Amino acid sequence: MISQELEFHAPATLEEAVELLGRRDECKLLAGGMSLVPAMNLGLARPAAVVSLNHVAGLEYVQEGDEAIRIGAMTRHARVASDPAIGRAFPLLARAASVIGDVQVRNRGTIGGSVAHADPAADYLPVLLALGATFRLVGPAGERRVPAREFFRGVMETALAADEILAEVELPRLSDGTGSAYLRLARLEGSFPIANAAAIVDGGQAVVAVGGATAAPFLVELDGGESSEEIEAKARAGAEGAFADLSASAEYRRAMAAVYARRAFEAAAAARGGS
Repeated sequence: MISQELEFHAPATLEEAVELLGRRDECKLLAGGMSLVPAMNLGLARPAAVVSLNHVAGLEYVQEGDEAIRIGAMTRHARVASDPAIGRAFPLLARAASVIGDVQVRNRGTIGGSVAHADPAADYLPVLLALGATFRLVGPAGERRVPAREFFRGVMETALAADEILAEVELPRLSDGTGSAYLRLARLEGSFPIANAAAIVDGGQAVVAVGGATAAPFLVELDGGESSEEIEAKARAGAEGAFADLSASAEYRRAMAAVYARRAFEAAAAARGGS
């Protein structure tokens, strides 16, 4: 139960939302509310004001372009999972959206909210990192675009300024015949993964991103032509700073990050071979 008084605002435009966000120091944005509301109920978050984005026009969409697909920040997980354009272009993103939480969470939570919250174990993070996503941020000074590799900085820490709103996710199209995969390890269906990995294989080039184990998702540094065993070893090295919690020890997380990086790479390579 939320025990403290707070201001609640439901702006109709993005400009109004930005203006409201800048009025108070302790102000939070509300998208799907799947993280903020539980935190407020537990007293872990006590904002003086909440600005809801649920009535802001034009933030829920999937737009196809010749070179990229753009997804509005308020697009719900369920739509990301089921949208035909996303399924054709980025099956690994559709897969990630389909396993988030449960049906209630997927119908309420948003891609922008998940990205901005940046939980280390969020399903989207390694997928968007591997896909080379760019995030469009809107603030009082206008717009700026930040690539995923510069956006995620730590545990729930991003490049978003306090007075900025994440408005859009842009994803460059993959080449025809590219193989991709998203894999996750979780104790229970619907729970956050202990480790997760996304991989893209295009010809002799591969991109592998790992999440769940460290404070922020990371790219496995590849030169091209690495074997599965070499990718696993590099992922293990990248997960050197793995954290521990009630779900897993740091060493187990580090080991599983490496295993799932290899498995994702192998699955992506197999998907390409069968395309």
